[in-house]
Amino acid sequence: MTGRIICILVWLPMLLFGQRQQDNSLNNEWRFAADPVKVGEQEHWQDTAFASASFDKVNVPHCFSTDPRYFFYTGTAWYFKHFDAKPAGQDHVFLRFEAVFYKSKIWLNGVLLGTHEGGYTPFEFDVTSLLTSRNTLAVQVDNSWDTTTIPGAKTYAPYSTAAQRQVFPWINYGGITRPVHLETRPATYISNTKILATPDLAKGTATIRIKAFIRNSGTAPVTATVNAGVLKTKISSQQVKVEAGAEATVVLSGTLPAADVALWSPDAPNLYTATVSCGRDTVAQRFGIRQVTLSGTKLLLNGEPVKMGGCNRPLDYPGYGSMDPQQVLEKDLTMIKSGGMELSRISHYPVSEALLDWADEHGLMIIEEAGNWQMTGRQMNDSSMRRKYQSQLREMMERDWNHPCVIAYSVGNEFQSHTEEGKSWVRDMRHYVRTLDDTRLITFASMMLGNDFLKKGEDEASQYVDFVSANIYGNHLKVLQHIHTLYPDKPVYVSEFGIRTDGVKSEDERVAHLKKAMQDFRQCDYLIGASVWTFNDYFSRFPGTNPNGYRPWGLVEPDRSPRGMYIAWQEEFAPATIELINHQEGHASIRVTARTDFPAYTMKGYRLTCNGMAYTLNTLHPGESMLIDIPLAGATADVTLIKPGGYTIMQKTLK
Repeated sequence: MTGRIICILVWLPMLLFGQRQQDNSLNNEWRFAADPVKVGEQEHWQDTAFASASFDKVNVPHCFSTDPRYFFYTGTAWYFKHFDAKPAGQDHVFLRFEAVFYKSKIWLNGVLLGTHEGGYTPFEFDVTSLLTSRNTLAVQVDNSWDTTTIPGAKTYAPYSTAAQRQVFPWINYGGITRPVHLETRPATYISNTKILATPDLAKGTATIRIKAFIRNSGTAPVTATVNAGVLKTKISSQQVKVEAGAEATVVLSGTLPAADVALWSPDAPNLYTATVSCGRDTVAQRFGIRQVTLSGTKLLLNGEPVKMGGCNRPLDYPGYGSMDPQQVLEKDLTMIKSGGMELSRISHYPVSEALLDWADEHGLMIIEEAGNWQMTGRQMNDSSMRRKYQSQLREMMERDWNHPCVIAYSVGNEFQSHTEEGKSWVRDMRHYVRTLDDTRLITFASMMLGNDFLKKGEDEASQYVDFVSANIYGNHLKVLQHIHTLYPDKPVYVSEFGIRTDGVKSEDERVAHLKKAMQDFRQCDYLIGASVWTFNDYFSRFPGTNPNGYRPWGLVEPDRSPRGMYIAWQEEFAPATIELINHQEGHASIRVTARTDFPAYTMKGYRLTCNGMAYTLNTLHPGESMLIDIPLAGATADVTLIKPGGYTIMQKTLK
């Protein structure tokens, strides 16, 4: 489902003068109650006449796991909402939930709308026929996990202890954790768009291909004309016939001239808005123009090789749990961007669309992952589990496929990828992903690739991916070399590496450990990225968690106070080295060199400050240097390296 947004930076005549879809928030004034013995449905809490006024007042998004009244509660709970609605006329009204963790059952005015399973993806219902002037919404939520939930507990496996099988390693934060709203649309409406923007790097032009999904919620067939435009360029038009209660697709295409094309990249996150109209319905969808390809063991962005640092960000913040309010999101992502962590397998589950919007606007590249965390072979072979996983994967992809920040999909993390079940999973899920979106790369995070019993690429499931992702905790160079032996023609991405604060005697020792990892990474020219585990500490019940409930892997503490690791990592993940040379009385030179090893990419639009003076750097390709003559009264120079967008990515004193 595409977002209904307006970008004021581009010309949108169809949107400005067309029919706008109405979007009404239902976030305020709910009632909440836990139901630990599961009597709610039996006692008809879902009925319109049920008196919920004595229950606790909450607003959504709401996470009952962090509400002090229900701290870490696991089980069934209920939300109740009364709201007014006006007659929709010939239009249709949809009730949309952005995410509910984990299982949900929804009633409107006492009528069961349906159920949903999966804690991080959106779902909706057509409620047109049920709405009255005064309405009662009841939502039953269950955040329990077991061996049939994704993510969840493991079935028996000889390699896993009894304690490890019972839990998954983050908290099952329950509730309506993302917004709820009503959307009003015409009976024939645009249910989604899929935009493929392909640049011609030689000519500077870009081909825009827009696939529009047209749904007819009415009772009779309709024939409609679909139009689209980007800037002042019309992207063709086409008629489509849609049967009653069915959906049809239309593909529109056009070409943007070179003068109108500005490519998207982390340092230049240029965005466009396409407007698509069908009858009385008009939607605006943002997108970016960029090309992501592989050439041998290199990752190319817009034709140029890139190697970048990244991070994993468990969705956990004191008092908010898995909710991601804008102030927390912006704080975290600003620190991530300023830390040079711009190519991230950022989470084990679908992130909020607000995160992807920020990444689009500010320039982060994301590998998206759905919920296969350490599923056993028995679970991966189970047809019901496969259907659940594919449902969550599809909901994520259909929501996110227009975000330029999303460059790849991961089909899982740390399962037994050397087994027949693991290989079958990756092969089949790769095929499923390709049926939905064949424009992005595919990978998964393997924990098996350091094992000597793997003798050839066919022994492990990474044979089926576009680039290899590996979680490596120690012996980094040896493991990477072994991976390259198995898959000499594939790029390698380190999806996890790191060390806990309590795994060393001091933060300095921790910094030294990870600097050694970076030394190893810089010896591997086939390495395209590395995501540190983790950006932040996170709550967990997994064995090995500290008595305070946290697993202390973070570059920052739970409240986001930077540890020494974060400061060190700004320099380690910076794309340049900075040296003080030719130091003579009263002046010196600074040499800025774009790295060739890791990270490495073209630096364009960067600035340097030194002792309060600002200098604009030339465009520097990997291996190129620039000398800056500076006045220097003392023995040292305080410098900062600043990325486009104003992000300070390195601060140090040169001697």
